[in-house]
Amino acid sequence: MQLAQRSSTLRASRPAAATRAVSRRTVKVVAAYGQDSRFVDLADLENTTGAWDVYGQDGEKRYNSLQSEFFTRAADLVARREAILLLLAGSGGAAISLFGLKGAKDAQLPITKGPQTSGENGKGGSVRGKL
Repeated sequence: MQLAQRSSTLRASRPAAATRAVSRRTVKVVAAYGQDSRFVDLADLENTTGAWDVYGQDGEKRYNSLQSEFFTRAADLVARREAILLLLAGSGGAAISLFGLKGAKDAQLPITKGPQTSGENGKGGSVRGKL
């Protein structure tokens, strides 16, 4: 019994933590975008999501002539660029291969000539070399 009284007195002697006043008010969320604060109107989906049938035609004349001509010219440029890129990549690869086969020897790079001196055997040379 005495233990129970001590624990209750200990609790009372501690300073109480600052408690916040909890507000249980309901707040109405108000959005400032759209009519009547609605983002999606299920009754009028075309105005909500936009008109998706703008380019819905599959016919030959679905674009106007200027737009069609622009895309035709742009596709021709891409085809030319791909051909030029292929030519440059092929010739660059051939140039690197040719240099690896012949040019490195003609330039007398050290890796193609190999070691020119016999060098020392081991650290500091051999014992016979010191005698």
